[in-house]
Amino acid sequence: MGVTEICDRIARSTGTEILKNPTAERLTTFKGGGEAERVYAPRSTERAAEFLSECAARGVNDVFLLGGGSNVILADGELMRPVLLTREMRGIDFVGEDDGCVYLRAECGAGTGALIAKCAEYGCGGAEFLAGVPATVGGAAHMNAGAFGYEIKDYIYEYEVLNPVSGEIEKRKDARTAFSYRRGAEGTVLAVTFAFPHISREEAERARAEYVAARRRKQPRLPSCGSVFRNADLPAGALVAGAGLKGVRLGGAEISRVHANFIVNVGGASADDFLTLADIAAKRVAEEYGIRLQKEFVTLSDDLPF
Repeated sequence: MGVTEICDRIARSTGTEILKNPTAERLTTFKGGGEAERVYAPRSTERAAEFLSECAARGVNDVFLLGGGSNVILADGELMRPVLLTREMRGIDFVGEDDGCVYLRAECGAGTGALIAKCAEYGCGGAEFLAGVPATVGGAAHMNAGAFGYEIKDYIYEYEVLNPVSGEIEKRKDARTAFSYRRGAEGTVLAVTFAFPHISREEAERARAEYVAARRRKQPRLPSCGSVFRNADLPAGALVAGAGLKGVRLGGAEISRVHANFIVNVGGASADDFLTLADIAAKRVAEEYGIRLQKEFVTLSDDLPF
């Protein structure tokens, strides 16, 4: 029995939706690349845990978790590796509050925009620096998403990860102290509980609007995967721009004229267009500045190491 048949059977037994051959346009924010033979979309963290545990028990250990599709490039052609889509797991619940904070538990597929809106509803805030970012809570925790001098780790109270062997969901509170730049929660993150300080709705809305406006001024609006490279001693965008690469185009992909740490899809871009431009940028920066840029995106392919 092949991997696809195994996963399909598990999906049907756990009530998990099966998506056949969705394309990169549907799955990623870059909207260019190939398609996945199978994507599985559970509607709760419990069903996701059951699906993944059953897969592991049957020797399928390479299921890729995909949230909002930013920071991911889906390789051209057909991906045979099974993908679990977290977007249907988007519940956000009030847990409690004390004199200092409001505690909100968000499932991994909840969008950061929805989290910010829920903060406003309960009179708290802190996540507004992510306003306008097409990320999910799980992805933000995994990457320790940051911007404008803030990081999501500063608001994480605890997070829940799947133990694939036992099938149990384990809560971790102290592990966030090991978070660093673009390095966050390890393992299969199914939910995160945040501790957000009390602030007024007006203050939260003002901060949200300011961050959205800043992104519109500084970042391109065409489809992209987000930042291509991690910042080094100097901002990656400044290094790529200094190497004279703004506006360089290959096929349907272009190094953004607005911000050089973005590669945008100007129409019909392939994954290879993107990857080739990223390689060109990395090599040119190494030649010009002696700095080796580290990629911030993941290439989702059948050769992806786990």
